[in-house]
Amino acid sequence: MKGKDEFDLTARLPNVIYLGGDSTPVFNNRYQDDVTRDGSHFTGTTFGKLIFTANFLLRSRDYYDQKLLRHEIYKLFGDRELCRFRTDTDLQKVMYGRPTTFEIKFIADGDDDSLFSIQFEIPTGYKYSLVRSDEIDVDYISFGMNFKLNEKPIYQQTANNFKIYNPSDIAIDPYYQRHDLMLLIKFSGNSYQITNNTNGTNYQYNVAIQSSDNLVLNGLSTTLNGNPASQNTNFGYIKLEKGWNDITVSGATSHATTFSFPFIYID
Repeated sequence: MKGKDEFDLTARLPNVIYLGGDSTPVFNNRYQDDVTRDGSHFTGTTFGKLIFTANFLLRSRDYYDQKLLRHEIYKLFGDRELCRFRTDTDLQKVMYGRPTTFEIKFIADGDDDSLFSIQFEIPTGYKYSLVRSDEIDVDYISFGMNFKLNEKPIYQQTANNFKIYNPSDIAIDPYYQRHDLMLLIKFSGNSYQITNNTNGTNYQYNVAIQSSDNLVLNGLSTTLNGNPASQNTNFGYIKLEKGWNDITVSGATSHATTFSFPFIYID
């Protein structure tokens, strides 16, 4: 839950056994009709809210014990906040969701065990990496995160030409999709310009700063030492395509640029 420490549900409620879960991405395909032509013209695809279904077994001694345990479960998920959760099969991926209505019923008459499923609505439609790119240790990643053996991407760069790897299932687009992408920049010189040659996106800071200053491009907004500074830019942004991106930095005599973003997965 927001502002609270992560916990193991089955450790918090030893009577609850997790039986696994699954999710299905929701593809919203958009079309436009033309009365003079057959068929429909495809205009784009968006991802609808993801639904993750978690299945559980509740062991209780009798009806009264089950009632107490039911109350603990409903209380745990009933504070209306988004909760961050992950499973033992995808420890390095997290989801942010809210539970929908779920029932806890005895398996059968005379049985003290109950089966129940919780459907979580994930409004973003995505799963995210547990940590951001500048914190990730590629030696400790789970399967399905699109990293290849013997490849160890580096997300802090000081060269003028380098490559940045986006292992996400989709492009990281802070403009159209409002994705979370931060560039943490220190530079010396009269200006700083960074270009993603893979897709042509570009960002420029046009005023000299001190090497000790902290320049941050957070999506579309720029701050210098925590103060708004977008007026000193070309109001550009950087988008990262899937896979490797060819990046060039110019203008600065020296720089240290850190790419900080969570990886995005559709399942």
